[in-house]
Order: sequence, then structure tokens, then C-alpha cells
Amino acid sequence: MPAQWWWLGVVLPTLVYATRAVYILADPRIPYDTLHTYLPLARAFLEDPSSYFTLPNSVTVAPGAVLYMAIWGADPVAIKAANLFIGLASLLLASDAVRRLAGPAAGAAAAWGFATSQMLVTTGVTLMGEAPFVFLVVLWLWACSWACDGAQLPRKNRVAAVVLGGVALTAATLTRATWLYWLPAASLAGLVMALLCKGDTRRVFLRLATIHLIALALVGSFMLHQREAFGRPLVATGSGAALYFGSNAVLHGYEPPFFGLAHDEFTVTDNLGHLSLEGDRRLLAVTRAALLDTAPAQLFHLYFQKLGAFLFFSRAQLSRHVFNDRAMRIGLLVLALGGLIAGRKKPLVWLLAGAAAYQCAVHIPVMYNPRYSASALDPPLTLLAAAGLGLMITAGKKRRFVALAGTLFVVMTGVAIGAWNQRHGETLMPDIASGPNRLIQQANKSELSVKGNSGNPFEKPVPITHTRLVVEWAPPSLQLSNLAVLNLPLRHFEGQCRELWIVYTTPTGAARSARVLLDGLRPNQNIAWGMDAVSLPNHKGILRLEFACSPGTVVEFGAPALYDVALGHFYRAQALGPELARSFPGKDAQ
Repeated sequence: MPAQWWWLGVVLPTLVYATRAVYILADPRIPYDTLHTYLPLARAFLEDPSSYFTLPNSVTVAPGAVLYMAIWGADPVAIKAANLFIGLASLLLASDAVRRLAGPAAGAAAAWGFATSQMLVTTGVTLMGEAPFVFLVVLWLWACSWACDGAQLPRKNRVAAVVLGGVALTAATLTRATWLYWLPAASLAGLVMALLCKGDTRRVFLRLATIHLIALALVGSFMLHQREAFGRPLVATGSGAALYFGSNAVLHGYEPPFFGLAHDEFTVTDNLGHLSLEGDRRLLAVTRAALLDTAPAQLFHLYFQKLGAFLFFSRAQLSRHVFNDRAMRIGLLVLALGGLIAGRKKPLVWLLAGAAAYQCAVHIPVMYNPRYSASALDPPLTLLAAAGLGLMITAGKKRRFVALAGTLFVVMTGVAIGAWNQRHGETLMPDIASGPNRLIQQANKSELSVKGNSGNPFEKPVPITHTRLVVEWAPPSLQLSNLAVLNLPLRHFEGQCRELWIVYTTPTGAARSARVLLDGLRPNQNIAWGMDAVSLPNHKGILRLEFACSPGTVVEFGAPALYDVALGHFYRAQALGPELARSFPGKDAQ
């Protein structure tokens, strides 16, 4: 590699990555899952490694992350330091892999892609299971780049690349099991392509197929052990909860806290826990019943919306800056498409494109979480996008200008559309009519009062005369719970509202509140939000809705109501049978 590429394309982005990781390393907070799951399991492994994989708790988390933390003594400081090291190693490996594929300019682009991506820096250093997972995925892809470059390598190096790739992919799958179904599919695809191709290309596909067959054999052996020990051939539990929450159409397949609700898996698992073997089995059964009861058109709409969120992130979780995570992802996708077109004759390009497409497909049914999108998509997309940029730069002068100018135009157009959608798109809220729901309580007109306005928006459309409109609901008893969704029909709306404060006050003066952003509110769209943040055991209080709107905004409301939308309450008896039809009474909604 020329000296200028080494300094500008490797050393400098490595320093930038390390600098951006400092604020994460300095944060003393430990994520909830790490504190309550990963670290305790790592300590259990250190106490008795020989019997760890016979413990029922060992199936609650994929073993890779637990063993990684155990290697560093389950010490958060040591694990963070190791995360920084493997994060920098991922950057260097990605750069070298793409350099082999498309030249030094592409390698530099890959390094800068890792250094400038906030999502990759965060997932690469945060004290969670994503850090070793991203490193192992990049290590596998780096080994595949050596396998694809095998004609110029000694035989022992080719064998080492194949073995390393198989072991790395095995470890990645045992750290996060999302690659599980990829292993047989990619093995078969590699063998088919080897039969269809000739010469060096055939040998490349055979090496890639061998990498995946090694991983398939090793992961399969582990799953056979799990079947012998626990009766199920799995890497870990957790898929039941992910699919259960991802199948709730009312919540658009998002995790309940995204809409102000508590997790409701206990309506199915009782006191067993969602990561227990029985709890996981129950959640899968309930999810299956819910999906069978969902119309195909509605299921398509749900999955299509989640695909959009998985690719471009939900607007409510993005910063207000134009060049945010969504803009970065749009740039990656456009450049990756360019890399696929320009490098369509290279097996590694199709491997990267196939890996990204597979991760999209496998994540659509599960609950949406931006963490999953970053760790699953950014590594293969960054490598493919860097290859695309490198191939454009090394093209002929005329083609280079056309390719770069066209790509820049498409990227900026996509970023502009993404920014417009973020600012003007419809507010995402629970949609009560989209799935099973049960009315808990609806307000009577005598229980409602309006303050700060001359007209009553529950009778007819009225203009808001001040900057704040206050609605109070004061029934004899208000059946709030952490699983209840407040639904306020919006029958007429003209103007703009910025936010809504939901405040619950008890007769003793105790109060809790929740803030709901209303940017993008549309006419005939119900205002709905979960009551987890405002519910209190005392049901004799007053629920106050404080709207911050522009003066002159015209609104008309329907009667507010509380709904239950937990899938477990609707499909438990059908899925689990009469003997498990009733939930455990000791852990109901509060």
C-alpha cells in the first residue's frame, strides 16, 4: 500500500475511531442486560466452567458474549478496554478486506466508514454483546477476502483462511444466532455456484462453501448438545420474546417501551421469565397463533413498515440534524448498490450483498430495535459501500466522473427525502384498530373538562385560543395500568401541535407524567400512548392532557378511552390450552 494511503487511509481513521470511543469508555453506566444477564452468567462460568453448559440459565443468552466477558474476568473496565481493541481491529480488518477486493482507495474508504459511523463506534465499544459480534463478523468477512484472493496465495494460507473463516462465523453465530439460517443457505449456494462456474472462480466458491460448511458443522454440534441437555436444538432462548413483540400490529412490531408501555410478556410466561425454556416455548406458541389470525395484507403492511425502520431507522429516534444516522445509512445503501453493480463479477461482492439482504429478511419478523439494525447491517454494508466507492475512483476518467457525480446526486436526493420525511412524516403512535384490543374504560362527557379555551373540542371543532389546551378526565375510578394504552380520537385537526404532556395526579398529590411528541400529527389520526410512565396504584386520581399547539389550531376530539393490547391476553388460551389459559395472578399489570 502506498505511504499516503497508509497514513490517510489507515492510521488517521484509526485515531479518529479511538477518539470518538473515549466518551463511551468514560461512561461508568452499565447497560441493563449486561448488568443483570451477561456479567452474572460470565461469573457463573468462571466459578464452574465444566458444568456451566448444563445449567438452565446458560441457554438464556448465546454463549459467545458470555465467554467473551468471562475471558476478561467479567470486569467491566477490562471488557471495555478489550472492546476498544477489537473495535480498532475490526476497522483494520475491514480496510484490508476491501483493499484486496477493490484497491487501496476502497480500503481507505472502509476504514473511514468505520471511523465516522456513530452506530459502529457505539456498538463496537459499548458493554454489550454487539462488540464481539461485529468483530467476529468482520473477521469472517476478512477471511473470506483471503479465500477469494487464493490464486495469489500459498496453499497453506488458503487453508488457514478457510479454517479461520469457518471458526469466526461459528463464533459469530454462537454470539448472536441471527446467522443460523444463513449457514445452510450459503453453503448450498456456494456449492451450486461451484458447479456452474469453472477455473479459479469455481475454486473460490468451493472455499467459500467450505467456510460455511465448517461453521454449519460446528454450530450444529453445539445445538445437538443443547438438545441432549435441554430437549431443544437451539443456540439460546429469546427468539420467542423477539417474535412476540415483533408481531403486535397495534404497536407496529416495535418494542413496547417505544410507545410508553411496559413489556407484557408475563401475560404469557407468568413467573417463568421470557428467557426460560418454557417461557420461550409459550411465547413462540402465542406468536404463532397471533400470526395465523392476522390477515395477509395486514401482515405485509406490518413487515413493510418494519423493513423501512430497519433500513432507515424510526424518525422518532433520530437526531434533528440532516446528516444523522438515516443519512449515513442512505449513503451506505446507495454506495453498496454501486459496489454490487461495479463488482458483480466478484464472488466476495455477492457474499457481502447476500449477507446484508439475509440480515434484513431475518430481522423483519422480530421486534424493531435500532441496535439490531446497526450490528446486523452496518458491517457488510460498509464493506460493500467502500468497495463501490473504490471501484468508482479507479474507473476511467470519464466513467469515474459520471459514476461519482451520479452517486452524489442520488445520495443527496435520498438524504433530502429522508430529512423531509423526518420533519413532515406522520407521527408514529399505537394504532388500536390494527390488531386485537379490549376496551378497559371510556370517558363520559360528564367526566371531561376543558381549561384554557373558550370552546369545547368534544362537541365541535374549535380553535385553540392560547398556546396550551388542557383536558381533564376525572372519573370515580381510573383503570390505569402499565399495559393500558390511552386513545384519544382526533376527529378534526387543522394547524400544528408540538407536544402533549400526560399527567396523572392522585388525591394525595402524587403525580407522574409522560411527554409525547406530536410533530407530524394528521387529521383523523388517533392520539395514542402507553400509560407505563404515569400509572400509579391509586385509581382515584385525575388524568390531565396538556397540549402545546400554535394559537388558532382547530381541533375536535372523541371520547378518550383506555385499551388493553397485550397479545397474551387474546391468544394465551388458544395457544397454550385450557390448563394454562389463566395467567399467574402474582404478576399482573400495576
